[in-house]
Amino acid sequence: MRNTEKVDLGSVKIHKQVIAEIVENALKELPGVDLVTKDLAGSITELFGIKRSAGIAIQVDKNSQVTIEVKVSIRHGMNIQDIARQIQGVIREAIEKTVDIDLRDINVNIQGIERGTK
Repeated sequence: MRNTEKVDLGSVKIHKQVIAEIVENALKELPGVDLVTKDLAGSITELFGIKRSAGIAIQVDKNSQVTIEVKVSIRHGMNIQDIARQIQGVIREAIEKTVDIDLRDINVNIQGIERGTK
């Protein structure tokens, strides 16, 4: 019989940009919802090869709890409260499905309402 011992193989760290990309891909599933366009700072950082997801901010507190804030625009005629809840739901589902992190908050900031169909 083999004596098995628990061996610590190290730690796994997930970069904030990976979480932002998961969020960005999850939001693509929702019709009528778009992340806000890049700002000047985002455009400049991309010139230097640093990818930054516009409209997504990831904060990690001292207890390793993660807060996600998304800034979106929605299509005219959508119920703001309903779509905000849907956004929170798809983000939570995508995060729980792909990474094991302690989500504290998912804040949705509606930045604008777009007319027309997308």
